[in-house]
Amino acid sequence: MIYRDLYHFALCIMRNAHDAEDAVSEAVLAAYAGVDGLRKDEAFKSWMFSITANVCRKRLGRKPPEPIEEVPERAQEGPDTATALAVRELFGQLPDEERLIVALSVFGGYSSKEVGAMMSLNPSTVRSKQRRALAKLAAQLKDVN
Repeated sequence: MIYRDLYHFALCIMRNAHDAEDAVSEAVLAAYAGVDGLRKDEAFKSWMFSITANVCRKRLGRKPPEPIEEVPERAQEGPDTATALAVRELFGQLPDEERLIVALSVFGGYSSKEVGAMMSLNPSTVRSKQRRALAKLAAQLKDVN
């Protein structure tokens, strides 16, 4: 379901469940209002991610990002849980543009060409920013472990 994908994407950008829900709701309303602008049905998912990304960027510009919410405690925490929490924390520390690029490619499944079109960037710029962001995450995660 696209709503779940949009929510996970917005959560990575907004870092707060309530803000992510609001951003997705605002994006859905904006899409409904501008549905006449959608030329191809096949482009719907990409169009929705673009709208959601724009809403998130606009909302982040209004206020500083919230600290990342903690994942609820689980009965049995193990190394996988600790790693997931570390990745989430480190991901939230990436600059907004890098976080958006990684989120679009990972959660949205978009190519660098598609991400570039959504963000008005050259695809090679997207690839280099994505590589740099992932390298930062890997280096920081190595320090955590």
